[in-house]
Amino acid sequence: MQWKSPKHPNFATNTGEKRSINRVFCIAKNYEEHAVEMGGEIDRKRPFHFQKSFDSICFGPDVRYPSHTESLHYEIELVVILGSGGINMTLDQAELAIYGYAVGIDFTRRDRQNEAKDKGRPWEIAKNFDDSALLGTVTPKSDIGLLEEGSITLDVNGKRRQTGDLNQMAYQTVELIRFLSTLQELKAGDIVYTGTPSGVGSVVRGDLLTGQVDRLCPIEVRII
Repeated sequence: MQWKSPKHPNFATNTGEKRSINRVFCIAKNYEEHAVEMGGEIDRKRPFHFQKSFDSICFGPDVRYPSHTESLHYEIELVVILGSGGINMTLDQAELAIYGYAVGIDFTRRDRQNEAKDKGRPWEIAKNFDDSALLGTVTPKSDIGLLEEGSITLDVNGKRRQTGDLNQMAYQTVELIRFLSTLQELKAGDIVYTGTPSGVGSVVRGDLLTGQVDRLCPIEVRII
């Protein structure tokens, strides 16, 4: 039997254009208050990140509640989509590499993450599973410019759970791209979840989540 490579998902833009997703990078502890609520602090020397597989991406309107958890948490995030790549990039090169932005939610098996932390194990079981990376409609940077400030919020069943501003990020998007490019060559289609503000919490089946970032298309999904 011939082996076939898995198909990379395509994201949609606000103009209807579709492009392929490559790797999924996720930044942890990029907002001070969230780092504190998780019992840690921001690393001022370098960002902390992990990866998800490209097939963890989902687009809604439904998100499947995963197995092996009793504590599924939401984390609203600004997502950056690269239109080009490079290695050891400058800040100017990092800015030029940005194709666009979207609203996203990083879902976490929080109970499994806490176990992994206690045992000094990787976070993969907590972070990388089906539908764990929700991605909204992508707005090109050419339409809105470089995003460095603006409200970011998440509501659950109509009640505000998370609120912050992009200017609260310890590392801005161009800094994150520059750092990641020192570890490996970045490529078109790579996407970066840039971290979440404080207020993360659990959801159950039937909950309706609404996420917004200023100037971007909002997202609305239901946990099933």
